[in-house]
Amino acid sequence: MQTPAERCLIQNVIASLPFSKRNKMLSTLLNVGAGRSTILETAIATAVPRFTCDRIDVEQHRIKHPNVRNMYHASVESMPAVPSKTYDVVFSNYVFEHVPDVEAAIQEIARVLKQDGTCILTIPNPNAPEFFISKWTPHHFHQWVKGSGEGQEAFPTFYAYRSIRNLTRLFEAHGFILKSDQRFAFVYGYLYRFPILNVIGKAYDGLLSLLRLKPLMGHVCLTYQKT
Repeated sequence: MQTPAERCLIQNVIASLPFSKRNKMLSTLLNVGAGRSTILETAIATAVPRFTCDRIDVEQHRIKHPNVRNMYHASVESMPAVPSKTYDVVFSNYVFEHVPDVEAAIQEIARVLKQDGTCILTIPNPNAPEFFISKWTPHHFHQWVKGSGEGQEAFPTFYAYRSIRNLTRLFEAHGFILKSDQRFAFVYGYLYRFPILNVIGKAYDGLLSLLRLKPLMGHVCLTYQKT
């Protein structure tokens, strides 16, 4: 199930993909923690048909997609095979909660981005109730909530960035500025399989959105620019 933050990420990537005015080259992207799915590349291609996207993941996946170029097998914390100052946009979809060394990941993203390049992330807000529960419950509970089947794998989480504010401080320390912080309530996304609870989850999401209680909203889309 696609989250509102994931839809926001796609929109923000598309908005960040003009042609280069200087050399007329098409934009280059890096999908961090790409996994097996090409949903993001396909969605971006509906609005920007011509771009190149490299992919990196800790698991080795070989996929075919007309916009995909290189596929790297590495962690975002250390990706020496990925060339420096190469990408217009680096994006990751719910990856940073699984990264133990967030600062190392930010350093690597800063290295591979071009000057004025953009980094777009979707991440959980650790201070939202559902992710506070996630932080203190075992891995098998996460898998039970998600269910089984392809694309439903639950990976170990660390929440090493501790808070959205702290993550932004780390990015700023490495030469980034925060361009946007967009938050969404989507507890329903975890409870939709469970009768009654799914209704409660949808009502809770609606209440947070109505009252604009951003600190309690669990799904976040952040856009940073390298300066």
